[in-house]
Amino acid sequence: MIHDSLSRWRNLPGLATHEVWKASFLWLESNAATAAEGVHPLGQEGFLARVMGYPLKTRDAARYEMHRRTIDVQYTIEGAEGIEVTPVGGLVPLGDYSEANEVEHFVTPGAGQARVDNIAGWFTILFPVEPHMPQLQVPGHASVRKVVIKIPLALVG
Repeated sequence: MIHDSLSRWRNLPGLATHEVWKASFLWLESNAATAAEGVHPLGQEGFLARVMGYPLKTRDAARYEMHRRTIDVQYTIEGAEGIEVTPVGGLVPLGDYSEANEVEHFVTPGAGQARVDNIAGWFTILFPVEPHMPQLQVPGHASVRKVVIKIPLALVG
């Protein structure tokens, strides 16, 4: 997991020099604030930006998810959102892996290992086999408007 401000992405090793990472962050800088909700293809199969908004949830109402072949770059446009992470070895799978949606879910553990709050202008990169629970409430915020850029691992591996 990497968590930082969008203004600093060029300072992170490899992001400013790799075509796919660079395209992802340039898209966020140029389009995130005004992009309509929905899916925006980024030029290669499976490489896309999904813009969405939703009300935040309590921890007991949210779910852990994980991807096997895609990287998430979760960027907050407005509001804020908590994202909890924990190692996959400490989780019990629900057995609902979807090849089409490239996601599986887990039983929520008693506690996660770490949590970050994505506030407006901040991003979190979540790698394959890195379980995370987004949509969590952040004090002072009821909802979030965000972008999730999906990067197929094959494009950066």
